[in-house]
Amino acid sequence: MKKHLYSIFLCFLFVNFANAKSFEILNPIDKSVYDDKFATLSLKINDFSLQRVTILLNNFRKFEVNLGKYRDVYCISLDLRLGKNIIEVTSYKDNKKIDDQNISLYLRSEIFEGYNEEPTGYKKQFFHTTKHEKLCSSCHNMEPDFKALKTKVLKASDIASRDLNILQNPEDSNCYTCHKKLTTRKNGHAPSVNFLCTECHTGKTGEFNIDLKGKSKYIQPDPIMSRCFSCHEGIEKRWMSNKSEHGPLRTGRCNKCHNPHSSANEFHLRKPIWKLCTTCHSEKAKGEHVIASFVKGKTHPTRGRPDPARPGRELVCSGCHNPHGSNGIFLLRTEGQTAYSVCTRCHQYNSSVKK
Repeated sequence: MKKHLYSIFLCFLFVNFANAKSFEILNPIDKSVYDDKFATLSLKINDFSLQRVTILLNNFRKFEVNLGKYRDVYCISLDLRLGKNIIEVTSYKDNKKIDDQNISLYLRSEIFEGYNEEPTGYKKQFFHTTKHEKLCSSCHNMEPDFKALKTKVLKASDIASRDLNILQNPEDSNCYTCHKKLTTRKNGHAPSVNFLCTECHTGKTGEFNIDLKGKSKYIQPDPIMSRCFSCHEGIEKRWMSNKSEHGPLRTGRCNKCHNPHSSANEFHLRKPIWKLCTTCHSEKAKGEHVIASFVKGKTHPTRGRPDPARPGRELVCSGCHNPHGSNGIFLLRTEGQTAYSVCTRCHQYNSSVKK
């Protein structure tokens, strides 16, 4: 009987050993949805005799990681493209393939047509939960450490914003190691590049994401405006009292147009100004705008020319319209009920013209 039980035990060990993977993908979780292009791939090595792993992103971008003898976790930052992203990880020993695993991620965006909704089976997943953080807590401090580090004051660049108490060295933040890629684009947002992450990631939800309550301790409210105005406090009253309103601002969704981390575009915009505006106002992308509506055969350019009212800048939608609202009509940069004063910013009135 004992011999029989011993045989069963050996078989159990053999089967489990045979099925054991040489590595595990700790993060991201398969079929996760992302709202920004950077993802951190975390691998746990179970077999220390492995020599390397390769990571293939979308079947063409390849990363190779040489493995150390006693290190068991590796983190690699990946740049996602819009839509589905397939990540294939393969382990090797003596140039012989040992294991492979695949996961799929989805990068969505409200301002790129066709990518605003994730496919069936994909959903928003959150790493910062008690369960998941245990995977990293042996090496990383998973609690915010801002108060324990040296700080200094960053003076606001305009009267509409308040001064910020920031870290002397943002790299000291325990968020930095995993999330530094979020701030690498040309134009960084002050709270983000200074790793004041909990200024926005409060763990609280808002009207538009109440269903995510309790999913992560670092979730941010949607709409996000209350957090934006905590720094940009000098403009809240003025913007919210405008007679002519812009949808994203009125609904408190500043991050629909602006990337709160960083952006390749000015003002942290998610697209260059003209492309951003015509994403929603697609009828204006044809170039037939303004005087085309009341002077037959005439059109007014909306881009591709210098802006006479703002020397050194290109003519774009925001040259005439204020995207944050206006006391004039149609978001125009005027106080009146006609467009005349906006027109004269570029087109000087000629009093000699006969009436």
